Amino acid sequence: MDKNTMITSRDAPNNRLLMLKESDWSSVPSVTEISDREFADVYRDSMKPVLIRGGCSSWIACQRWSPQHFETVAESVTVPIKTLSNSEIKVSTWQLAEYARFVMEAQPRKVGDSTSFAAAIPYCHDIPLLGLVESLAEDCQPFPEDFLSPSYRKHWWRYSQFFMGPKGTVTPLHFDTLLSHNLFFQIFGTKQFTMLPYSQTAHCGRRGWRWFDVDPEQPDYARFPEYKRTTPTVITVDAGDILYMPPGALHHVRSLSTSVSFAIDFHTKQSVLDALALSNDGMPSEVVYYNAIAALSVISEVSESITFPLYKKYLSYIS
Repeated sequence: MDKNTMITSRDAPNNRLLMLKESDWSSVPSVTEISDREFADVYRDSMKPVLIRGGCSSWIACQRWSPQHFETVAESVTVPIKTLSNSEIKVSTWQLAEYARFVMEAQPRKVGDSTSFAAAIPYCHDIPLLGLVESLAEDCQPFPEDFLSPSYRKHWWRYSQFFMGPKGTVTPLHFDTLLSHNLFFQIFGTKQFTMLPYSQTAHCGRRGWRWFDVDPEQPDYARFPEYKRTTPTVITVDAGDILYMPPGALHHVRSLSTSVSFAIDFHTKQSVLDALALSNDGMPSEVVYYNAIAALSVISEVSESITFPLYKKYLSYIS
């Protein structure tokens, strides 16, 4: 991309992330069938969330994947396991089989427990497992690859992030690091999402680049009075469902049962320009770098053989 055409943060007031109609987030539409064109035109390119009920329910993964399955299918794989809190992310190393056994034996936490906020539970969170065990992608067919930008389609599984955890696991309120589109696939169990548009970040107790201190399930209005001005939407995502979240969508996620899922963060030409427009507004230098690599891919159409080795570290980036 020509540096003379780069959007800067001075253009951020015209950024689509900041101009989304909050009325579009009053509820998330639910559909059972959707064409590639409808998804692109009505939702992705218009930056509106949508839930596709049963969108991946025909996959072998939805019949096969469970903690019991991962106890054996990737027994020798070692993965980082995160413990998320309201102030830090701690990382420890587990064998996937060991963690799968932990999930099967874990006691659930209840909403309202003193430990429930930010879930002080070891969590297999944002792991590029399908890139490590590529045979898992065979269980995810037919995959809706045309929902993604062209540069992500051929090897879509390389860009995926895997999640597995027990009931009660929580990811605190945040947005995705690169301000990218998010296509989320719930394979086993049920999750609850609380979502808000990026335009409401100022009301949520922002900490650092992408995390927020307000707990949408139990908001402390004395500490965060501005949160009363937000319009959160709560949506339940069941096994076999696909959830699309637009760039910058704030989301708090709770596992209502033992859960297995994965997501793909991807950019379009417009979303990567929107993200780069905010590169001087607190975006970490590593995130600027990965967005620049994405721009080479989706705008300049540089070969994946060149861009993916540069982008790959993002899939293990902790922010």
